[in-house]
Amino acid sequence: MHLEEFKKEAPVDFSVCDRPGQDCYKYCLRGKGCTLGVLFETSTCVCFEWLEENGQAVEYRPEIRYKAWSKRKVAELVASGWWEPTPTDEAQVA
Repeated sequence: MHLEEFKKEAPVDFSVCDRPGQDCYKYCLRGKGCTLGVLFETSTCVCFEWLEENGQAVEYRPEIRYKAWSKRKVAELVASGWWEPTPTDEAQVA
């Protein structure tokens, strides 16, 4: 999903932030040294912002930070132990 499609699927109050970690996240996914902040879900996708890599805030452009994966893919990655859902209050980012 490209950034423009991402914005179309997003809730009306959503806006792209200049820096990672400035949004409100439903929950986070942690794994492989990374943190993903889940912003919203559609009927088929989990839409997130890539927040951290190796404990440091990422410095990527929004076109790279904002992504969507199918719910099936996320469920498989969580079940296989690649990612662990974490409540947002436990997953504070820089």
